[in-house]
Amino acid sequence: MARITIVGSGIVGMATAAMLSRHHKVTIIARNLPGDEPSIDWASPWAGVSFVAGGCTSAREEKMQLDSFTELWRWGEAYPESSIRRVRMEDFYDDDKNPEEVWWKVLPEFRVLPAHVLPKGAKAGTSYTTLVLNPSIFLPWLKQQLEGWGVEFRRMHLNALSDASHLRHDVLINATGIGSKFLSDIADQDVELVRGQTLIVKSDYQKMFMHDNGKDYTYAIPRMDGTVILGGIRQPDSTNPEVDLEISKDIVRRLNADLPNVFSADLAEYDIIGHNVGIRPGRSSGIRIERDLRGGQNIVHVYGFSGGGYIHSFGAARMARDLVEDVLFPLSRSVAKL
Repeated sequence: MARITIVGSGIVGMATAAMLSRHHKVTIIARNLPGDEPSIDWASPWAGVSFVAGGCTSAREEKMQLDSFTELWRWGEAYPESSIRRVRMEDFYDDDKNPEEVWWKVLPEFRVLPAHVLPKGAKAGTSYTTLVLNPSIFLPWLKQQLEGWGVEFRRMHLNALSDASHLRHDVLINATGIGSKFLSDIADQDVELVRGQTLIVKSDYQKMFMHDNGKDYTYAIPRMDGTVILGGIRQPDSTNPEVDLEISKDIVRRLNADLPNVFSADLAEYDIIGHNVGIRPGRSSGIRIERDLRGGQNIVHVYGFSGGGYIHSFGAARMARDLVEDVLFPLSRSVAKL
């Protein structure tokens, strides 16, 4: 049984732990842990969390998304207390993609939406059954599950991955998200900090709505508990933690334009539970999942998902697991090719 240290306790780090803990001794180290008060220092607690397929730049990313959807679907069936729920998705876009050729046509109850239901500006739309979850429930629940499977959580702040070398692991997983920009021995300047802002309102709306026009993306994510997350915004290179009410006003204005019979254009008419501000860990050169040897440590990097951490989570974890196995059992891959 190998010793694995995972740096980062967000969704990607914990999904990777779920995969590796079946055969290895896994320890997760992080400054922030599930159950803490939410901090702008990590993205996972702030996410709206709905499975919105797409945005892929490769077949590898498509496979990650499908693998993650499959795992979360299975977990939703097995663990209703996880907060994972199924919901109908209506996804609209203004670009020229052919809805008959998208990879997510394999998802349950997929269909192309007729022209008469498209919001203004949308060129196409698809519908399918998707998944939503509440991170304030899911993350502590997943931590508890992992602890039951033997995963140890340790609070630790690193200035560099080399600071963890004394833990004497066989492989170190770097799932630090935006942290990879600031770790002195990684200093990945491709990592981008993208500010997001949403609001949580009381509503009985029970469909997932998404309209991405390339500049703005507007969405309503039902939590299936009488509340809905309304968004969204992309603000590159901004880390302002303060709520901007002008953005909230713009969000509801856009939602009213798309769903005038459901959402008001006047922010004052909403029963607001709260506002969320979080920083998404993007990466200009794309998702990084690869092996590295640095300072005598075998490292597997798995970060750069921007707002898609949950969407890619378990698929990325499977790829990270395979790279760990390559490190631990280098001959097995060679034998498999014979």
